[in-house]
Amino acid sequence: MFLRRLSTSASAALRRRRRGAKDDGLLPALRAEIAHELSSSPSSSPPSLHSQDINDFAAVSDAPRAQDVLLRRRGGGEEVLVSALLAPLRFEGEEPLPRDALMKVFVSKPGVEPLLRFDCRAVAGDGDAAAGYDITALSYHEFPGDGGDRKYVGPDFRDLDPKLQTALKEYLMARGVNSELANSLREHLLQKERIQYVGWLKTMEEMLTKNN
Repeated sequence: MFLRRLSTSASAALRRRRRGAKDDGLLPALRAEIAHELSSSPSSSPPSLHSQDINDFAAVSDAPRAQDVLLRRRGGGEEVLVSALLAPLRFEGEEPLPRDALMKVFVSKPGVEPLLRFDCRAVAGDGDAAAGYDITALSYHEFPGDGGDRKYVGPDFRDLDPKLQTALKEYLMARGVNSELANSLREHLLQKERIQYVGWLKTMEEMLTKNN
């Protein structure tokens, strides 16, 4: 994992600096990390979501420096909003696990309350398991941004009848929230974070170069 590699090099460099060494090794470590990242994916341009990847959705917010993305789909008297960002890193021992993406899907109708909120997790394919997404929670809100504090928000999604769980998944899929969309968002966010990481490395490299 890139963070693990850089952290090890930086820690060693810091120990050498504390001992008064002039060449702390941090700059070579940064340049090696930049070269590694660029060799695995040379593109340094901010990724863009293509229409074929997001079906009938349009990107509302996808700023190059932001960690999330927001999509909107309108049709059939409904509005569907999908926000997504990468889940925190997880490790099995010292090995990083495939990165998931967290999605929130809001389905609303103009002038009709409440709106539905689905919390979902887009997962990477693992072995014979295909990439896709799982619904982790379902709630309703009187208006966007309503946190539902101290309100009954329904049972744990896993406790719902399996047939109802399936019907709710089909409800989302009928509105364009399918496995292809979830996987496209996850891959887009991974690429976006990689470019942000390379930019962060280059900024540090420039700072250290000016100081030498």
